[in-house]
Amino acid sequence: MMMTEKKLEWQMAGSAEVKRLRKLSAGALADEAGALKERTEAIKDEAIRRGLRKAEGALWKLALSPPGTSNRTDRALLLQVMGLTENEYLARFTTATQTDWVMRCTARKIPRAPA
Repeated sequence: MMMTEKKLEWQMAGSAEVKRLRKLSAGALADEAGALKERTEAIKDEAIRRGLRKAEGALWKLALSPPGTSNRTDRALLLQVMGLTENEYLARFTTATQTDWVMRCTARKIPRAPA
């Protein structure tokens, strides 16, 4: 099967998937997202187990970055040291950036029954 045939097959399957998703209630849609998140985590765990950094399939690519350190700015301390108000800081050192929709999927905390 050629790449274009695979892509067309995937798009057709995607169309059926869209129809299926539109029939779900809001709660069922949330559960669907959670199930996919669990599956994605399992795939990530397997890729880590294999020691993969990159993998390329016919339609998708994976790239894995190992854990590391990321620096964060302490805004309150920075403003205090610079002697600026938050509005001055925002006006001088930030720019507005257009963003897209973001969806986060977190597991609900279900209380455990007493033993």
